[in-house]
Amino acid sequence: MCPDVEAATQRVVAMRASLADGAGDIGVGEIEDELCAGYAHALEGDAWLTQAEARLHDLIDDTSSPAHGHELRALAATRSAMRGEVDALRRELALLHCEHDRLRAGARPA
Repeated sequence: MCPDVEAATQRVVAMRASLADGAGDIGVGEIEDELCAGYAHALEGDAWLTQAEARLHDLIDDTSSPAHGHELRALAATRSAMRGEVDALRRELALLHCEHDRLRAGARPA
């Protein structure tokens, strides 16, 4: 089963948008919680990708059944989409992390 990486990305994007327009009073702790949750989802995505790649290798090694060819194509397409979703999540997390660092630096006493 594929992890829901896209939902995690949407939460990070929404938090970044709230920070950008100053509409919400989001604290450093809330950002840290979202970063932790986001990185956990990214790691789940990475684990799924590792398992999918292992299965792809198994299917490539054994193409004796037509069903394997169908599974191979479907899994390759799903893997490609998941790779894109995990990459997008990591990009958004990096941007949120920059916001986190900026807020922490501004929160320090002079």
